[in-house]
Amino acid sequence: MAVTGPAGTVAGLALGGRRLRVAIAALALAEAPVTAQRLAGLIWPIPPPTWSAALRGIVHELRTVGTTVGIPALVVTVPAGYALADDIAVDVRVARARLREADELLSTGRHQAALAAAQPVATMSGDALLPDEDGDWLAPHRHAVDELRRHALEVVVDAAGGLGDHRAATDAARTAVVVAPLDERAHRTLIRALDRAGDRAGVVAAFERCRAVLADELGVDPSRETVDAYIAALDDLPTGPAILPRPTTAFLGRDDEVAAVVSDLQRPGLVVVTGRGGVGKSRLAIEATRASVVGDRLWVPLGAAADDEVVASAVAVATGASPGVNDPVSAFTTHLASLGRALLVLDGCEAVVDGVSALVTAVVSACPAATVLATSRVPLAVPGAIVHEIRPLSTGEISARLLRARVTERGGEMPNDPGAEPLIAALCRLCAGVPLAVELVAAQLAEVSLDDLVADLSVGDLDGLRRVLARSHELLDSQEAAVFRRLAVLDGPAPLRLVRDVVGDDGVPPGRVARILHELAAQSMVTVDRTAVRWLYQQDDDLRRYAAARLADSGEVVATYERLGTALRTLLPADARAHPAPYREDVTAVLPSVRAFLAAAHDGRADREAGLELAFRLHRFWAATDVSEGRFWLARLIDTDRPSRWIGYAQFALGYLSYWAGDAGSATRYLEDSVVELRNTDQAYTAGALVYLGGLADDRNDGAGALRHLREALDITKRANLPDQRISAAFGIGAVLAERADPEAARHAADCIAHARARNATSALAQMLPNAAMVCWQVGAMDEARAYVAEALALHPEGSRSITRVLLLSAAAGVAYADGDPSTAADYARIADREGTDLGVERELPLVRTLYARALLDLGDIGGAASAAASAVRAARGLAFAYPLANCLETAVLVARAAGADESNALRQLLATATSLRAEGDRPGAPSLRVAVEAARREVGVADPPADAAAGDLALAMLARIPLPRTADARERR
Repeated sequence: MAVTGPAGTVAGLALGGRRLRVAIAALALAEAPVTAQRLAGLIWPIPPPTWSAALRGIVHELRTVGTTVGIPALVVTVPAGYALADDIAVDVRVARARLREADELLSTGRHQAALAAAQPVATMSGDALLPDEDGDWLAPHRHAVDELRRHALEVVVDAAGGLGDHRAATDAARTAVVVAPLDERAHRTLIRALDRAGDRAGVVAAFERCRAVLADELGVDPSRETVDAYIAALDDLPTGPAILPRPTTAFLGRDDEVAAVVSDLQRPGLVVVTGRGGVGKSRLAIEATRASVVGDRLWVPLGAAADDEVVASAVAVATGASPGVNDPVSAFTTHLASLGRALLVLDGCEAVVDGVSALVTAVVSACPAATVLATSRVPLAVPGAIVHEIRPLSTGEISARLLRARVTERGGEMPNDPGAEPLIAALCRLCAGVPLAVELVAAQLAEVSLDDLVADLSVGDLDGLRRVLARSHELLDSQEAAVFRRLAVLDGPAPLRLVRDVVGDDGVPPGRVARILHELAAQSMVTVDRTAVRWLYQQDDDLRRYAAARLADSGEVVATYERLGTALRTLLPADARAHPAPYREDVTAVLPSVRAFLAAAHDGRADREAGLELAFRLHRFWAATDVSEGRFWLARLIDTDRPSRWIGYAQFALGYLSYWAGDAGSATRYLEDSVVELRNTDQAYTAGALVYLGGLADDRNDGAGALRHLREALDITKRANLPDQRISAAFGIGAVLAERADPEAARHAADCIAHARARNATSALAQMLPNAAMVCWQVGAMDEARAYVAEALALHPEGSRSITRVLLLSAAAGVAYADGDPSTAADYARIADREGTDLGVERELPLVRTLYARALLDLGDIGGAASAAASAVRAARGLAFAYPLANCLETAVLVARAAGADESNALRQLLATATSLRAEGDRPGAPSLRVAVEAARREVGVADPPADAAAGDLALAMLARIPLPRTADARERR
């Protein structure tokens, strides 16, 4: 309770006792004068005999309060009793008026103004109305205040959602549910707010809470209206990768262009939208995509792509496809083709037009049902493309409508008097019909008048967009301008933490960055995505180019990139060998900025040393996400004669990734260089490089060379006391022995596991157990292999994607197959194939697919086995070393014999080649795989072996003649 007047405010105890507060509340809440008897009945449950005189005393006190705050006539006496004076405002009535105004503002699209009108009402509460009173007369008034609050919260939800501030909208909606948990309107409001925010999980949780509270408190289910709102939200919410953006502003003036693009999108092929910067290509693409009738819609922004060579990998990662290892284009087209009638939108292609053209050419050829929509300042070099050139808006009515709409959406109001029309027309001419210029001008009109802005923009000889950009930049204060230009080093959306670390320094206190970003967003100089838990900030491509020019002029390029490198480095652990799971999500969220920094380090805008260090520290991340991109950046940064303290580490990382990619030549070269660089400075990575060199020597069937590398690594780890690397070296020796079927390999594995247990090193144990299982399976030590597999599976649960898990699943499949359980073997092998393909662990795929084919064959699925065997042959042929082909050729023979193929000569030739491959490397193979092959060899006889390549062709041709099954299950396996 408070009374406020020109001379101040009297509130709380200063108003007087309970009777005074009840009296003023009764008068304020009444819609008509209150009789003396009625007022006395509210003040005293049982009025005293002298109540009339006492009431006059209370009224006198109220009038004294009014006089104290400068209101000479607070309470007046009328024939019907008492009332507040006509000119007294009551906050409840003011709240009703504000809500009526807010509703009107909302209906006309003035979201910011509607939000300002409704927010004070949204904080009111009926419980705050004379909380110590329990009279029945207060109940309807308290209910009325609560209804005002609910209404205000609904306005806040709609207005904040209209502004794109989905966090504020959902916060208000959640408050509405807390205020009235049994009111289904509040629950529907929350569902709609979460719907607009794109939060599918939140929508489901909100509906479940509604259903539970209604069931617990009222014993009823949600109404049909609530269920319909829930279903509509689920149908509308975008899910999965590469989600289409959801604009929050009106789209005007492009109906004909949208219709033309939509028409062309109904057919497979390439459609290109071109036009100058700021003309609205991206927004038109969004509207056309929303209106088109296709299957999956995949939206990939490429404005942040740093190089033509990473386009395919970037698009694959963005759309949820595996980028593969050495051929991300083929990997992506295979994924896209599986979606059927899909629409792929590539937005902002001009910086990487060659890479996009190469990818789209492959897509058009390999995905006959897919449509690609590209936006670019220049056309793509792809034959048969349909090109739509988007020109600026007309500078007349359409530009004026757009300007009015943008001002209104920002909570402003354009003048309607006749004198304003010439100024609006002049402003539109100065914008030259470029929508981005109109957006910036609309923001400036919040600060200056129409005529002043026209006068300012008329000075100089710059064209429309550059003129408006320059004017917008001039309006920034020194700190805002610094943040604006420094944002240019960030590609794609970035969270506040990264932005603060990059743009903040002594001149821009980090604590002010959030406020400055808010100001830049208000001036349309930066966009804010408020749909995520953490808000994301991003510059429009044209604004970013302008900011980059200003950054170059300022001389801050190197310093700003230095802060970016430091910020990215803090996302990574101190030990570059650590598993990437804890930081993978954080790095993925800022991957475009990682690419931007590495590109800058390559071309000299950023420190190359920092670039090499960052690329090295990311090698485990790339091993779990995109091997090909990691190899690309490392190779670019290493390719120089300049010395560097990080060069040896980067060479190790590139050798490591090349090893798992199956590129033996590159892996050997870079690992050898790494040993030279690091031998005298870092014994741990020297030993690690020697371990991988041992594996590569083994791939070349140089067992003696492999053991020499591994023993040198073992000696280094003993002298330097490096227990983890010592275990790896010992395991390497065991692996070489296992390939030669030497039972001693199982003892090496057991010793390594014992060392890991003695050190209580869980992470080392998780790394070693799958290797131990594989070694023991290869030499037939099945009891040990089973135990290692069982223990390791608990340490590598589903979802923990890694190279080690692929090795474990492969060993588990081998153990299950040896135990006569082909169904379990097929399950493990199928998962290993999928995860190994996703990660790009090419060297493991021939064995994994061989095990899958053998298991399917034992299950009687000859067609499925033929398909898996052919896939194994193709995987083996893609490697730089030949011996994995032996298993594949032998499996092809077994499948062909089971299918009844009358190809005795071909079978003999394939077995002869397999025998030759095994003899070259002294690799007899796992015992469980040899039994059936030896029986087949006895039956079909021997022949002269053809060359490896010819044998592979022969196997694929033979398998292709085996009919595939027509069951749904078989199609799923393929």
